[in-house]
Amino acid sequence: MEAPPSGLRSALRREADKAQWVDWVFTRIADRYDLGNDIMSLGWHTRWKQRLVGIASPRPGERVLDLATGTGDVALAIAPLVAPGGEVVGVDPNQAMLALAEQKRPTSVTNVTWVEAEGGALPFEDASFDLVTVSYAGRGFEDWDAVLAEIHRVLVPGGRFVNLDFARPPARWWDRTYRGWMIGSGAVLGTVLHGHPKTYVYIPLSMKAYAGQRWLDARMRDAGFETRLVETTACLMAYNIGIKPRG
Repeated sequence: MEAPPSGLRSALRREADKAQWVDWVFTRIADRYDLGNDIMSLGWHTRWKQRLVGIASPRPGERVLDLATGTGDVALAIAPLVAPGGEVVGVDPNQAMLALAEQKRPTSVTNVTWVEAEGGALPFEDASFDLVTVSYAGRGFEDWDAVLAEIHRVLVPGGRFVNLDFARPPARWWDRTYRGWMIGSGAVLGTVLHGHPKTYVYIPLSMKAYAGQRWLDARMRDAGFETRLVETTACLMAYNIGIKPRG
């Protein structure tokens, strides 16, 4: 197995160094990514993603961008809801994840397209999507401001953006407790499933480096969105919701 890049903790403090870690982690865990998520979240990640889809409210005929789509769970859940006439584009910078997303696609789903691209440089025209979704990916973005600018650019006026990610609880003891559990369990799971403890330790360490849902809410407002924040499950998860104003 290829050795990981050096200095995970320091890389998470330097935005420019995140990309190599994100690529290493998700290439290594791609083949068992869904299984790992099921184990670490006790199956809850599926419910949180389902709620994301409910909050996003995709409608028939809409064009949807699922950014950092991973193995395509959210994109494939949305696709039937925008039919007939609608389309979902799943974007991810990692080829291994996109290949698995394509393998998971039911033969009946024909309105999903996979595109390899970075969130800060989207290859789409202005005002070309009605909805943008992101789930559990924002902590890996090199530059959130650049990503938000691109999301705002590709959304139509009145378009929606919904981001789901781990929250930063306001109670410090609770924040430390659940991150500590994830670091320990992630090291064991990464060793068992992928032969290296750092594959899943990346996730809780990146949670610590992430400024959190309230910080993101402020960044979204600065980027021009009208925002709403939903915190859930004892403030372990958060949905950041943005609307691109009309006019």
